[in-house]
Amino acid sequence: MRAIPIDSFFEDLEGKRAVAADEAVNDASLDWGRIVAEGRAARTTVDGGSWRIGRLALLIERRYAAGAVQRFAEAIGESYGTVRRYRWVAKAYDPDIGLRLPGLSFSHFQAVAGLPDRLTWLQRAARGNWSVDRLTRESRGTKPAAPQRRNAQALDRMRSTIGGLRRSIPSTSELDDAAIATAGKKWLAEALDDLSREIEELRERVRRATRAVEARRPLKVARERGAAAAKPRTPTALKARAIGR
Repeated sequence: MRAIPIDSFFEDLEGKRAVAADEAVNDASLDWGRIVAEGRAARTTVDGGSWRIGRLALLIERRYAAGAVQRFAEAIGESYGTVRRYRWVAKAYDPDIGLRLPGLSFSHFQAVAGLPDRLTWLQRAARGNWSVDRLTRESRGTKPAAPQRRNAQALDRMRSTIGGLRRSIPSTSELDDAAIATAGKKWLAEALDDLSREIEELRERVRRATRAVEARRPLKVARERGAAAAKPRTPTALKARAIGR
């Protein structure tokens, strides 16, 4: 690895931070057309423009009405779920975080974005050259789980989340129409749209998975029967068959 003079390193870092600050200032003057153009250009970069798209989505969220982030995703040719994920990660960090930890991928930052001590874990990952999988395991204090165990854990979390959501929705009956209308304009309508899309995506996944499992079942039964028929009979089994005759 080529050594870099410490003065040059800090000059380069400050230069990159200045560029990031300039971008933040310039973003304030972007209109919708320029935002979409920036998003499309970001998708062609080496890293897929994860950070840039996420920050543009944050800008849209602050500036435009509900549903604008989805329109942005459609305009740049990216899935709405992906743009929402980029936005969530970008919101969890300062704009210059990628410059402070340049050896980590966007997936590293995403893996711990929801943790209060995420910066500590990212620094450990950078020092130890950890993979994303290791960062995820270490930050959660878990070991690699078998596929069946992972499935069971994920389904338990899903059931708990859905149950909690169902229990919390009736509490809105305590709110008056004015409060509901205000929330609807600011965030509630978009949040409900997001939730309904995710529920429909999950419902469709259940349908596809059910069809796939049912389609494989006859083949599995046929294989098991074929294996049983091809299994060599032991002398005891042959003798029992002869007695049965």
